[in-house]
Amino acid sequence: MNLKKFPWLAEVVTAYKNLNFPSSIIIEGESGLAKNHLANFFAQKLLCSDDLAPCGVCNSCNYFSAGTHPDFCFLSADSCSSILHSYSKAKKDSMNSKKIEGVRALNEFIAMTHSVSNHRVAIIFDAHNMNINSQNALLKTLEELPENKHIFLVSDKRKYFLPTIYSRSNIITINNPKSDILDQWISDKGYIDYSTIDFAPDSTPLQIERLINNDMVGQYREISQILNSYCLGEITTPDLIKFYKEINLSFDEKINSIILFLKTCLGIEKDFYKAHPAITALDNITLDSMLLSDLIEQLIEYKYQLIKVPSLNEQIGLNNFFQKIKSLFA
Repeated sequence: MNLKKFPWLAEVVTAYKNLNFPSSIIIEGESGLAKNHLANFFAQKLLCSDDLAPCGVCNSCNYFSAGTHPDFCFLSADSCSSILHSYSKAKKDSMNSKKIEGVRALNEFIAMTHSVSNHRVAIIFDAHNMNINSQNALLKTLEELPENKHIFLVSDKRKYFLPTIYSRSNIITINNPKSDILDQWISDKGYIDYSTIDFAPDSTPLQIERLINNDMVGQYREISQILNSYCLGEITTPDLIKFYKEINLSFDEKINSIILFLKTCLGIEKDFYKAHPAITALDNITLDSMLLSDLIEQLIEYKYQLIKVPSLNEQIGLNNFFQKIKSLFA
């Protein structure tokens, strides 16, 4: 793994450079922090036959790079290593990190004797999708893992798993890098027209890269500016509804954009985030943080209602929340 691509991981990689890996490791943090890359790096390091692991040139590393290492497997939210299909008769669409069938196959795999390397390694990507039954199935394996067997759980959520899983695991927490590090990373990637002020304050590096590559940065700026203008009283509710009606986003994404704006406002109000140049509506007022938090919760609940009742009227829903935002900033 080229740490120049992910400088915020350097400290963790250094900490585990000469450390004997525990049998179970949880790598947790927000989406977009290259946690999957870190897990793969550690897996290759454990499987490599060279002292300066991962060397990238030994047979074990070649197998790993080709996705055919007999001592390695993975589960993700959508798929799994092909080798796991030989350990289960379950349907292929059940072989993932969301279903107990995938975890049971992984348990069978990890119980086998290693063949090419001195270790046997499994990664559960998207482990935050595991239900309680899957976690209990995994727990039985974690209780009996020998030193040369290793399972990595990669999660976008913190403190998600059963306490007994945490008690048997080492935890690596990846935090979003500070703005100066992130600005340098954006520049080093060649995105010279952008900086952290062009994105939401809690945007992670890979989220930023995705927005840039998908030409979606302007959309965030535009939404932030239009909502800020509304909070300042510079545009009317019908104007804002018209804007949202014409913008190329799903209804769910429109609600997400409003939640993001309000969360940013709350973060600035509570000094969790620095002031954002696109949000000037906070300059001369003090918001009621409790009411703002309640409004965010209402929007989140409304999103869940959308799943149950997709036919909810968009204009009525938006008008209701825009009126509440207007009163909040009055």
